[in-house]
Amino acid sequence: MASLGPNKMPSVDEDIAEAKRQALYYLKSRARSSAEMRHYLARKGHGTPIQEEVVTWLEELGYIDDLQFSQQWIENRCRTKPMGERRLTYELRQKGIHQVIIDAAILEFREAVDETELACQLARDQVKTYQGQETSAARRKLAGFLHRRGFQANDIYYALEQVLDEEAEV
Repeated sequence: MASLGPNKMPSVDEDIAEAKRQALYYLKSRARSSAEMRHYLARKGHGTPIQEEVVTWLEELGYIDDLQFSQQWIENRCRTKPMGERRLTYELRQKGIHQVIIDAAILEFREAVDETELACQLARDQVKTYQGQETSAARRKLAGFLHRRGFQANDIYYALEQVLDEEAEV
C-alpha cells in the first residue's frame, strides 16, 4: 500500500490502483490463475472487494483466463515433465482452478495425447536407471514412478509389460 504520511489514509481508488500495479507485476513472470491472483493480493493486504475488482479487471483485459491457463499448464507439463491425467488434475486443483474448467482442459489433453503411449515413453526412459537390478525390483520402482506421475493402473501395467519385455529381448 502507498505510504501517504502518518495522518492520511489511502483512498479506495488509490488502493485499487496499487493493487492493479501489484497484480500486473505478479503477471510478469508467468500466467496466473484467478485464485493465485486472489491469494497474492490477499498476501499484499488487499481485502476481498479489491481482489475481486482487480481480478475482474484482469479477466476483462484477457490477462487472466483460467481455461487458457489450464491448457497452457498441461501443455507445458507435457513438454517439460510428462505426467498423467490424475497428476495434472491434482496440480490444477492446487492452483485453485474449478473442476468444470479442469474437465474442459483435460478433455483437450485426452484428445491430443495418448496417455498409454506417454506412459510407455516415460517407462522406456526411466528403465535405464534400473539396469542391473532384479526384474521384480525394477518393475516395482518403475510402477511407483509412473504412479507418482499420475498414470492410471491399466496404463502402468501395459507400459511395464511393453518396456520390460523390450529390455528382456536386448
